[in-house]
Amino acid sequence: MKTNLHTPDLIKELDKPEHDLIRQEFRERTYPRHSLMFTPGHAEDCVFIVKKGRVRIYLAFEDKDFSLAILKRGDIYSTHTRAFVAALEDCTILAMPTAGFYRYMTGSPVFNRTVMGILGELLKQSFSIIESLVFKDVTQRLVEFLLHEARSHGVPDVGGVAMPIDLTMEQLAAVVGSSRQTVSTAINEMIKGGVLVKKARGVYLVPNLEVLKDFPHCG
Repeated sequence: MKTNLHTPDLIKELDKPEHDLIRQEFRERTYPRHSLMFTPGHAEDCVFIVKKGRVRIYLAFEDKDFSLAILKRGDIYSTHTRAFVAALEDCTILAMPTAGFYRYMTGSPVFNRTVMGILGELLKQSFSIIESLVFKDVTQRLVEFLLHEARSHGVPDVGGVAMPIDLTMEQLAAVVGSSRQTVSTAINEMIKGGVLVKKARGVYLVPNLEVLKDFPHCG
């Protein structure tokens, strides 16, 4: 289960001279860490691009929630969905009304393709997450997330691959659609089984990716 999008950086795209007009229509906004930026049914219908920080997109039902995506610099999203939008850290976004944004897209094929690619990736990822929630248990979803992070953001280290997991246990639990206690227990079992090593706060070492992939059947 992955949450980060592998998409073009729209901030870089907006810096190109041919996009000067639309760049001027975006308005910069800042949000403090852990603040709720947008909610389902939000009165303002706008499109935003993340300029700085990370933004969590998630669904919530009663006392449970799970993440659809974690947006980073250059990712785009719209407020007129049934998802909540929250700042994982201090964030800066560029926002503009949806109607104006789509008017511009019709006249810019290159920018249009870039945006459609990003939204298509988000849609594909959403279906992947739903499939994981339906057909995989918590441990499988957690293993899938860790494997994705190790392969995408890990760096070679003594004894394996080191990777930053810059999420609290509550946030990690939301990513895999479970409770903090269940995820914490699973992480401790991985550490006890030697398939995961905690190097520092928010940094883990995976000695062997294939062994992690087979957890908990590797014993």
